[in-house]
Amino acid sequence: MDLSPIFNESLAKHNVPPLRPRPFRLADLDEFLKEAYRINTHIADLTAYLSAIRPSYLSASSASAPSSSRRYHQPHAPSRRPHAPPRADSSASPAGPGAAHRPTHLTDAQRDQIDAETKALLRELNAGIAALAEAEGVRRDASRAVRLKKRRRVGLGALGRWAAGGGKGEGLDEEEEKGEEEGRDEAVGAFRDGVVWYLREKLRAAGERQSEMVGRRLGEEVERRKNELNRFVGSRGGKIDGLAANGFAGGEKRGSVDEGKATVAGTWGDDDEELSEEQMQTFARENQDMLRQYEDQLDQVRTAERSLVEISELQSTLAENLTTQQEHIDLLVQDSLMTAENVGKGNKELKRASERASTARVIFYATGAFCFTIVLWDLII
Repeated sequence: MDLSPIFNESLAKHNVPPLRPRPFRLADLDEFLKEAYRINTHIADLTAYLSAIRPSYLSASSASAPSSSRRYHQPHAPSRRPHAPPRADSSASPAGPGAAHRPTHLTDAQRDQIDAETKALLRELNAGIAALAEAEGVRRDASRAVRLKKRRRVGLGALGRWAAGGGKGEGLDEEEEKGEEEGRDEAVGAFRDGVVWYLREKLRAAGERQSEMVGRRLGEEVERRKNELNRFVGSRGGKIDGLAANGFAGGEKRGSVDEGKATVAGTWGDDDEELSEEQMQTFARENQDMLRQYEDQLDQVRTAERSLVEISELQSTLAENLTTQQEHIDLLVQDSLMTAENVGKGNKELKRASERASTARVIFYATGAFCFTIVLWDLII
């Protein structure tokens, strides 16, 4: 909710000019926010891109081959840099140069390319967010070290100011300054941790979208290939149920392929004596072709499964980082509140101390007067 109008009305009652809206310019921000906005732009482009290609990606039909004039534009994985991932290719955006030529259907090779490059982009963005969080941690440690160094350098500053005849309010002002500086630093740290948490949450959502697309594609691919193989063998009087169950049920290893071969080989083995040699050769070739097709399809399913597992691992890492980041933010907020409370208590104590006579000062003056009296008495005698 925008409270600016209400605040401006209150200012007008006190004859104070209203607030003017400040134009937003990215160049005026610090380096941390510039990098955060850049990463956020990449994540938004990736999310919009995945939404745009979803119908084509999940379409049951496949394009025969991508022609040169209708080549599908993919998001190119940016090169790794330690602190700022570079700006993604404009073709990765739904409104990029490839949007007008985007085909309705995709080949399996194009889908695999989308999976690989999207995973690479997710990893790059995750690395950029991690580098951003690391840079903020370094800044916070450096700021804390500078504050500690200042306090050590001051040493007996209060005694020095008192001996030099400083006023009662100087120590109070300096303590207030230090408290404000520390509170400001804690607030900035909590805000930046919130920015990192927001970026990780958006990246996790993008990873979930990609994972859902890959999982749905995998399920549809398994069912489609299973039906094709059933029709292929059913037209020759064979049964493929055992083969499909062994090969596609859980993405098992190559042993299931051998079992499938034995099953299919036995399909035509009962009536071998009634078939001519030419028919046997024809059936053998068809059998080999079917097995090769089965192996190719099984490899495609395994590739999709590996892609899904990798994306799931990345999502798990992001979820763990989000949990850790949330706990860190809560700690920073508590530290900020405790700092403000301690500063307030310290200011009250300093005010009370400045209002009453200092015991040390009274002792000092009494000792000085006593010494002066002794010296004067010695001179007189």
